[in-house]
Amino acid sequence: MKTSQSNSKISDLINVKVGLEVETHRINKDGELSHNDYPHGLLDEKKHHFIKNDFLETQSELITPPTTTTAKTLKYLGAYHQALRGSLASNEYLWPYSMPPKLRADHSDIVIAKTNHDNYEYRKRVAQIRKIERTAETGIHINVGLTDKALADLGIIDNQAATDQVYLQAAVGFMRYRWLLTYLFGATPQAFSNYFAKDTQTPNQPVRSLRNSHFGFGNGFLASYQSVGDYVDQIVKATAAGTLIAEREYYGSVRLKRSTNIKDLLTQGISYIEFRTFDLNPFEPYGISAATVNLIRLMFAYFVAERPFDLATADDQIATAEKMNEEVALESPQDRTQYHDEAGSLLIS
Repeated sequence: MKTSQSNSKISDLINVKVGLEVETHRINKDGELSHNDYPHGLLDEKKHHFIKNDFLETQSELITPPTTTTAKTLKYLGAYHQALRGSLASNEYLWPYSMPPKLRADHSDIVIAKTNHDNYEYRKRVAQIRKIERTAETGIHINVGLTDKALADLGIIDNQAATDQVYLQAAVGFMRYRWLLTYLFGATPQAFSNYFAKDTQTPNQPVRSLRNSHFGFGNGFLASYQSVGDYVDQIVKATAAGTLIAEREYYGSVRLKRSTNIKDLLTQGISYIEFRTFDLNPFEPYGISAATVNLIRLMFAYFVAERPFDLATADDQIATAEKMNEEVALESPQDRTQYHDEAGSLLIS
């Protein structure tokens, strides 16, 4: 029987800090990317903290502050969503799906956001080197950070090295079980007109998540999660070699976060992790449900409390999980996944 003290510790690990980044397109009444500018009612997009243009001019990103309850997180998201909707032009709507709407054949309707000079130049390079239509995908990032109380419950006080080890366990856990979250929340069964080039061999039937398969946006590079040093070193070397356009172009499904300068991780450690895999849920008004956020909280609590992974072999486990995720993403959305039993073993453990 759990004591009130152990219940309190479990609560502290579940009620960690969670923030959301939710991307969505503005479209016109014909279901095409909007031709209107950033909504003027939202004031200066360069200074707005919570509603920004993302990679493209039509891509609005809603950013909630970190909170310790799912209800507060979704309350913030709802307020920002309402503010964005209220500022749309009379002929504009918000697209509820992670794959972009029908595009022009020449992709001239995909316009890079001009938030500032450095971002604009970086995004132009990405669009030139990668496929620009891939930048039109949208989704949800979930940021998770430990509270001081949660760290104390884990026996960690003013010890960044120990804190980093806990975050690495969570990062490996979410990478290891990315396929499970694709199975539960994948919601991009197909793409619309002119997303794929005519000579691209694409699935001939709906799948679970195009965006989470190799058809989605990314560059194919995966860093090491065995240590903070390995993670930073591989991203820096990949950038120097030209594998990555810039350090910020690391698009792994989990990113270790401290600041915009990745090398700060070496001196200051991890302050939170960013989980980037979620498709927009087209059946939820804000694109994500409370149940989804709560599951991430529970999984995070399990990974940091149990620390079930051997970090020395983590990269091998992740490589296997990446293959599993590709298979799950391209399964029929109406079929039970081939990894159903493994999913059950985690969820009931």
